[in-house]
Amino acid sequence: MWLSKMLSKSDKTMTAESGSVTLSDKNTCEIGASVCQRDIDSYSPYGYSSRAPRGEKIILVPSADGQVMLGTAEDASSLESGEIRIASAGGAKIILKNDGTVIINSMIIGKDGVIKNDK
Repeated sequence: MWLSKMLSKSDKTMTAESGSVTLSDKNTCEIGASVCQRDIDSYSPYGYSSRAPRGEKIILVPSADGQVMLGTAEDASSLESGEIRIASAGGAKIILKNDGTVIINSMIIGKDGVIKNDK
């Protein structure tokens, strides 16, 4: 809602749009949308850093400094409301469950800090 209000106050000719990452390496990120753009700034919550891989669908929003990447499209269908998953393209993942457990790849750590699936 805040973002919508801020966008409505800005230049009406600039709109948010979706696109796909067409190039992603250490020094360059290129987005294909209505216009192909390189070296686009990316914004995420404090403490999170990521580089979207090639082919990811992203959202671009206007800013005073030009368009910025706000995030990628995510499939949260396996999560319950309130749960969080952090995942890499290589398959590593951390899931914060509503019951207090944490899953790191396949290791389950209970709310009490005890590893549940230790063999």
